[in-house]
Amino acid sequence: MTFKVEKLATAEAEISALTQSQQNIIKNEYETIENKGIEFVRVRSLQNQIFEIKSNEIRSLFKYQPGKIIIIGVVFVKKTQKTPKEIIKLAKQRFKES
Repeated sequence: MTFKVEKLATAEAEISALTQSQQNIIKNEYETIENKGIEFVRVRSLQNQIFEIKSNEIRSLFKYQPGKIIIIGVVFVKKTQKTPKEIIKLAKQRFKES
């Protein structure tokens, strides 16, 4: 199923701070979701309707919005095995504010 990918302004800033190769990886993931479908990228559920797109060492936390839209709330470079709780908390806060 295809979705339109939208990013919060804070997520856009986080993407801009990545290296060019990391930005290209994430851009390709988002284009795949929009053109082929979400089932063509690695996604896992974290908690309370927050999901994670796994792109090599880059992670994007998102939520689904009615009307086939994905809202990207947090983008970060994964440094540990498990997604840090403070990152999930930050995503919840950003989604609540948007």
